[in-house]
Amino acid sequence: MHLIRTQLAQGIFGEGWRSALITLGIGAVTYAVSLIYDPLNHGPYRIFLRTPIDDAIPVVSAFVIPYVSLRPFLYGSLALFLLFRVRVYRSAALSMIAVFLVSYAFYFFLQSFIERPALTGDDLLSGMIREVYAGDQPYNDFPSLHASLSTLVAVHWLHVSRRAGVVVALWAALIVFSTVFVKQHYVADMVAGVGLAYVVSRFMLARVAAAPASAVPSRA
Repeated sequence: MHLIRTQLAQGIFGEGWRSALITLGIGAVTYAVSLIYDPLNHGPYRIFLRTPIDDAIPVVSAFVIPYVSLRPFLYGSLALFLLFRVRVYRSAALSMIAVFLVSYAFYFFLQSFIERPALTGDDLLSGMIREVYAGDQPYNDFPSLHASLSTLVAVHWLHVSRRAGVVVALWAALIVFSTVFVKQHYVADMVAGVGLAYVVSRFMLARVAAAPASAVPSRA
């Protein structure tokens, strides 16, 4: 019980109401910014990044499982950070905002496109991939937000706990690679997404999560 209280003291319930409102406000902004994705998800496209490497990568239907796990993976992690590591939560949320905005700049000014394969299988996993295709237009590809957001989560978990972070990072890697194995992204999209998230996350962690007490809003 004492351990749980100690952990909760590092979360949002250990903050004063002013700091808590700021934290929740950052979360609200993060959600609002995420909604910009759909209005940008259309043509015409300006870049087409398929390479011979992409042509050589097969569809591996089992990868649709990690692919569709992104949302619970992301929001579950954010909820735990909010409850038990509020500074890490703020860093992750601000990192998400930055990743979204950089990605949206590409989607608006340098829209990309992926040519998806025609799937003929009638098994469950192939059906799940077709549902993914039906629910998402073949644009907004470079950089990959799936790759960015899963990498962002892994970097923040590694900051919290090396042991838990390694496990999370392994699943994040499956999500990253799933983007090319279900043919939702090209290799260039995947690499750019990982690189963007890593740079932004390290920047935010150094300035938000690891900030001295004097740099964090004081308790009410």
